[in-house]
Amino acid sequence: MSLSYPSDWQTVLDQFQIDAEQLAQFEQLIMAQAQAQLQAPMRPGISNQGEIEQSFYSTELPEQGLGFERYGQLLSEIIGTAVNTERPDFVGHMTSALPSFMPAMIKLMARLNQNTVKLETSGGLTDLERQLIGLLHRQFYRDDYDEAAFRQLIHKPKQAMGVFCSGGTMANLMALWVARNRFLGPHGVADEGVAGALLNSGYKGLAILVSERGHYSLSKAADVLGLGRNNLRSVAVDSEHRMDLGDLQRQLDELAADNIKVLAIVAVAGATETGSIDPLAQLAAIAKDQNCHFHVDGAWGGAAIFSAEQRLKLAGIELADSITLDAHKQLYTPMGAGMVLFRSPDLVNVIKHHASYIIRSDSKDLGAYTLEGSRPAMALLLHAGLHLIGSRGYGALIDHSVRLAKDFAQLIDKADDFELMLQPELNILVYRYIPTAWTAAVRAEPSAWVEPLNRLTKAIQIAQAAGKRSFVSRTKLHLPARSEQDLTVFRVVLANPKTQLSDLQGVLSQQRQIAEEILAAGEFTQYPQAAAGEEN
Repeated sequence: MSLSYPSDWQTVLDQFQIDAEQLAQFEQLIMAQAQAQLQAPMRPGISNQGEIEQSFYSTELPEQGLGFERYGQLLSEIIGTAVNTERPDFVGHMTSALPSFMPAMIKLMARLNQNTVKLETSGGLTDLERQLIGLLHRQFYRDDYDEAAFRQLIHKPKQAMGVFCSGGTMANLMALWVARNRFLGPHGVADEGVAGALLNSGYKGLAILVSERGHYSLSKAADVLGLGRNNLRSVAVDSEHRMDLGDLQRQLDELAADNIKVLAIVAVAGATETGSIDPLAQLAAIAKDQNCHFHVDGAWGGAAIFSAEQRLKLAGIELADSITLDAHKQLYTPMGAGMVLFRSPDLVNVIKHHASYIIRSDSKDLGAYTLEGSRPAMALLLHAGLHLIGSRGYGALIDHSVRLAKDFAQLIDKADDFELMLQPELNILVYRYIPTAWTAAVRAEPSAWVEPLNRLTKAIQIAQAAGKRSFVSRTKLHLPARSEQDLTVFRVVLANPKTQLSDLQGVLSQQRQIAEEILAAGEFTQYPQAAAGEEN
């Protein structure tokens, strides 16, 4: 049946006449369901992922609204498939429990529905975002400006000390966007493209150098910016998985001989897989010598700036031209809150864009400097966190997680059947399980045992997740001191304030039990552990 206007249109509108009491009941219902899910097993389990997918295969939309009761039933099923990221033994990824006031702040942000692209759609929340960027800028670049000058700069039009964005990927992209336009010239790139502007520069090509531990978002940035993924050069890491300065110098010499300009050196402050921090001060000096942009990806480890003790590990970050920071990691806001800070507030002008109907050239609108157009007021959430928790509170959270990582490392070191792969620099650990029956053989001929240990690690990790037990992730690392082959290892991220050492002891106990079950099932009978086991 075809709809006619306007009578049937009014019928559609009538569906939105929401009863306030029903809405309140609905809100209570879904929040109670969310709370229940956060007290339930952490995930439905990989083993029944197919069943979950089946629930979301339908492509039919309802012709009429379902109503709160029916949709509440559907929502209950949906919420039941969510991962419980608040559990203290969910230690495999960088997603953690949120402060108890955050849901209220999210509700406020959604209700106001501000768009911080423009003052006309955000009002004072643009000023709040500028102030917040200034507060964080002050943490990293403490000695660049006196207080009076700093207050003036925070709200000055035609510049910005940084911008909010959806996360570290976007922040890294914007930092390298600035680096590219800074060298090639924004007008040259816009008029002639990267190839044309590069031809006029006198160089054969451009290169970005980052360690093997660099985040994959940097590859995306090289791709999107037209630089080419092959021109993102991977520098070897040392035994602590920090950028190897010897290999960096070798590559710099090769690039100079080939007349390729180093556009940027990217340092990692808290690598995603290992938590390691590159030698920031030394890399800053090398970048200065190369006359190139120096960017620090501090999406994970940048929050250590709030700890008087851990801040020392970031020495040299104040020399960076730009810094990536993720608030939805160790600053405990919901997903979608990242930022890039710029040492000089004038740097953003090389990526500045205007539109006559919204962002004019003389305005202080931050949308002029962001790749994203419409943006929610995520700064409001971090503003609440910084003012309710305070810098000391964040410092205490960082210190707790780093101490916990050290304690867990000692626990692993003392165990006969676990092996710590790297000493934690911050609060990320990598380790693996080695059955005691295999220990002597592994020590005698480690390369021959890489493949079975990799398979065993993977099998334990999958079984632990599928069994709705505690959760750790896994990754592959190149550790030359142990093997020329890549090793599959467990990866643990310790940022959840609820996590205690007893939870981590439980993680190891579960992994040990799972390993015994796997070995008892006979999957590894082709290896000589049976004979080794008899000796024990």
